[in-house]
Amino acid sequence: MIDEPRALAVSAPSTRMKMIAELATIITAAPWTLTRRHLSRAHAAGLGDEDVLHVVTLASYFGHLNRIADATGVPLDYDVRRMPPAIDPSVEPWSAAPETLVGRPAIELARRPQTAAALAEWRSYVFYRDTPLTRRQRTLIARWVATWLGDGGISPPTDLTINPLDEVLRSVAEVITLAPWRISDETYVPLRAAGFDDATIFDVCATATSAGVFSRIEVSLAALGT
Repeated sequence: MIDEPRALAVSAPSTRMKMIAELATIITAAPWTLTRRHLSRAHAAGLGDEDVLHVVTLASYFGHLNRIADATGVPLDYDVRRMPPAIDPSVEPWSAAPETLVGRPAIELARRPQTAAALAEWRSYVFYRDTPLTRRQRTLIARWVATWLGDGGISPPTDLTINPLDEVLRSVAEVITLAPWRISDETYVPLRAAGFDDATIFDVCATATSAGVFSRIEVSLAALGT
C-alpha cells in the first residue's frame, strides 16, 4: 500500500476491495472521469449505492486531511513500520478537468443524512466568514478549485471583479489542489509579501482543501450518472 497504492486496484485480495481502490484513486486524481459504467461495475463487485457514496465522501475527506498535513508540515503522530518513499517535487501536477460537469447526482448525498448535515455545517463555517480572509477571497478560491475539478455547479471565477491579490491566491490554491506534494515554504512567499500572517495563510489552505472536498463529492456523484 505504501510503495504502490494505485496497484491495489489490481492486487487487492478481493474484487470488492479492488473496486474500492479504483474508485478512491479516480476520486482523488480525476473525479470527472467517473461514469455510469464505474457504478455498474461497483454494483457487480458487491458495493451498494451507500457503499459507493461512502467511498466518495471518505476519499474526498482524506484529500483534505492529507493536504492540510502537507500545507502545515505536520509530522506523523503515529508509528509506522516503514516510512513512505520521499515525494519527488519534480512530479508534474495533475491535469485540471477539461470542462465543467453539471448534472443530477447518481446517488443522493441525503442517503447519509449525518454526513450531509456535517458537510453543510462545514461549508457554512468555511465560506460564510469575513476573517481572516474576506468572503470574496473565499469565494474566489472555491470557484478556482471548482473549475480545476470540473464542478459546474459554481459560477466561474471570471465572474468576479479582478483584484490585485487574485493571482497570488490562485497560484497557491492551484498547488494545493493539483500538486500538494510541491507545497513548501516557498509556496507561501507571495502571500507573506502581500502581508498575510500565519493565520491568514492557513485560512487560504483550509479554504482550498475544503472546497476540494465539496467539489470532489459533487463531481464524483454527478459523473457516476453520465
